[in-house]
Amino acid sequence: MATRTAILARSGPKWRSPALIDGLLAYAVAMAVGVAVFTRSVDGRPEPWPAYAFALGFGLILLIRRRYPVLVLIITSLGICGYYALQYPPIGLALPIAVALFSAAEAGHLPISIVVSVMLIGLAVYFQIAGGREVGPLLGYELPPVIALMGASLALGDGARSRQLLKESQRERERQARVELERRVTAQRNEERLHLARELHDALGHNVALISLQAAVAAEALPEQVPQAQRAVAEIRSISVGAMAELRGTVRRLRSLDVAVDLPAGVDELPALVEQARGNGLDVRIVQTGDSREIPEAFGQAAYRIVQEALTNVIRHANAAHASVTLDRSPDTLIITVRDDGQGAEEFPAGNGIRGMQERAAEWGGQLTVTSAGRAAGTVLTAVLPWPQSQEPRSDT
Repeated sequence: MATRTAILARSGPKWRSPALIDGLLAYAVAMAVGVAVFTRSVDGRPEPWPAYAFALGFGLILLIRRRYPVLVLIITSLGICGYYALQYPPIGLALPIAVALFSAAEAGHLPISIVVSVMLIGLAVYFQIAGGREVGPLLGYELPPVIALMGASLALGDGARSRQLLKESQRERERQARVELERRVTAQRNEERLHLARELHDALGHNVALISLQAAVAAEALPEQVPQAQRAVAEIRSISVGAMAELRGTVRRLRSLDVAVDLPAGVDELPALVEQARGNGLDVRIVQTGDSREIPEAFGQAAYRIVQEALTNVIRHANAAHASVTLDRSPDTLIITVRDDGQGAEEFPAGNGIRGMQERAAEWGGQLTVTSAGRAAGTVLTAVLPWPQSQEPRSDT
């Protein structure tokens, strides 16, 4: 049976995929520069083919603009200088470099982008004047549109970065509000548990102890000729003693819950979580791959909750005997994989805690997938979480 995948958290529509957008931009720039080379050739001579190679290069370099925006800007600038040094047909300044300027400004490198823009414009003006161009038409007619287009690219990139920072700030405030609310609710529940433990110990425990004491007194006071009554009283005492033991155990558990609450649940707590799963009959092992970078606290809590809910679903619904939890620290993402050998499914409804995992993955700009090859084929849950910066959830680009 073909594998069916349920995508539970997505970064956005497919047409907004960063790779697709970069590919379209690269194609558009390469085509635009190529058309400029073709239309601006002079004297009816065939266009030099290296000029089209430059056009292709101006486009292809944009495929890495998100990862290396400054490098793309510098290489594009040097490419423009080399292009004009070889005296190829004019293609302008703004056309091949506009996207590179936008990308560098969007990535927070606005000063470098401005310096590169000023240097390119200055070199272009100097060499054109040195080559005999008239200053008036150059400065009054040809240069202003170039400056305007390059300035617009810088302004759009810086504006996109400002909007991105605003969204991240809003997300962080919302996340902090949720954390504070959870903390208050947890504190209230802890107080209620402690109050309940005290009430059980002081009231019910006292009464059960009195029952046991009075049963012992009655057993000694009853005459020997009523063995049935003695047996009944002995049974009452036995039951009360057992109830006292169970009550003490319940009170200890209620109080011990308060100890675990103060400890932040992160990836360091996964071994304890695995032991709990083993106590429920599921053999779980943890595998860690990739580099040894430290996982931020809030980010680690989200990863822990995803693993916790995934193992809970395996125990409750998969009827599995074995499971594995893999943490892969890649350079850009933390990849969490929970795999079991239980019964699979053709569909994964939004219940069973999956919605909570979806929200936690989306909160950090990640995605979560659940795959299965069908029933009795096991289930694989994969969460891909981009590494945060300064404990701030990363939004989609």
